[in-house]
Amino acid sequence: MNAPPAETDVLVVGGGPGGAAAAYYLARQGLDVTVVERSSFPREKVCGDGLTPRSVAALLRMGIDTDDPGFERVEGLRVHSRGATIELPWPELSSWPGYGLVMPRAEFDHRLIQRAQKAGARLYERIDAVEPTRDGGWVTGARVRPAEDKDAEPSEIRARFTIAADGAASRFAKPAGVRRDDSRPLGIAARRYYRTPYHPGPWFESWLDLWEGDLLLPGYGWLFPMAGGQINLGAGLLNTFKDFKQISAQRLFNAFSAMLPGGWEISDDTAEGRVLSGPLPMSLNRVPQAVPGMLLIGDAAGAVNPFNGEGIAYAMETGEVAADLVHEALVNDRPGIAMMYPTVLRERYGDYFAIGRGFAKIIGRPAIMSRATRYLLPNQRVMGFAMRVMANLTDGPDGDRQDRLFHVLQRIASVRGR
Repeated sequence: MNAPPAETDVLVVGGGPGGAAAAYYLARQGLDVTVVERSSFPREKVCGDGLTPRSVAALLRMGIDTDDPGFERVEGLRVHSRGATIELPWPELSSWPGYGLVMPRAEFDHRLIQRAQKAGARLYERIDAVEPTRDGGWVTGARVRPAEDKDAEPSEIRARFTIAADGAASRFAKPAGVRRDDSRPLGIAARRYYRTPYHPGPWFESWLDLWEGDLLLPGYGWLFPMAGGQINLGAGLLNTFKDFKQISAQRLFNAFSAMLPGGWEISDDTAEGRVLSGPLPMSLNRVPQAVPGMLLIGDAAGAVNPFNGEGIAYAMETGEVAADLVHEALVNDRPGIAMMYPTVLRERYGDYFAIGRGFAKIIGRPAIMSRATRYLLPNQRVMGFAMRVMANLTDGPDGDRQDRLFHVLQRIASVRGR
């Protein structure tokens, strides 16, 4: 495509799941939407590639065919510790699909941005958004240049609203005053693809205790099946662990992969690609999530679930919320409507993320996690409820007994303050 336009209704910086969702909903409502993406599709991203029922629901709202053979369907979670293994099917709920999916991000992100283009959004690849432009305190668009030419003189795209969807690094929004809230958790994760004789069947697999010899490391591991016989193997760690800076994502990944049975043939010989790692900004740890003229979504807003590191569902959901508010603001010529965005996020996620921050502190203590996995993991009912909470799947206060307990926990979090 040629150079980006000089003006647009809405500029979306970043074409990942959040940016694609925002662009789709805005374009579908008739707005002129321009997406600039630093790389080109398809492109790799560091991710577990797993889509919980919450992510599946977001896909279905965008009209994505989840029966496509490119998706691997997952019926639940298989959880391991040294002492036990338990299988937990997804809960049967009226509000959420009863299945998860897996697809490599290179293919997944490409499908989503194509969906946005089909709705009318314009995509410009290999364009670097250098910084937001401002008129007084209002963000008026961005200065952009070709990603491969750092010496090029930036040009300007003027926009009535800008949506920052540039991922976990989120450098774009910083000049407008957005900062990281250090009181909220941050994770790191590493993953690698393998082609091995082991296949977990229709399950996400998760390890709640990772061992480096006799040393218990404060992290978790995953193994996700993919269509075509590959697996996605990865490990993550939260900064709530006191020695967080002494344990790299690579070390954690190496320890985890070394734990797995030799018969699974997890080795350099069966690997496809190298180990990639990246940050997981959690619990809305970027503030503010909106400044006049600009809204932050997905990882750029720190909208990653602190319970399980899930970011795709929240990227797509925050993209949808941002799109609805921006549309309302433009149609009614009331820009202030879009500035309700942080309040909407707090109402939607505040109580839940508050519980998640407490959980993040607990799992940062290996001794506590060791006892928890030893005594709680074998209990099907307890772990079934835990999975429902960690994946944020509920029918609300009018649901079953577990839903009502989930609702009580969130109300307690609300009373104690977010």
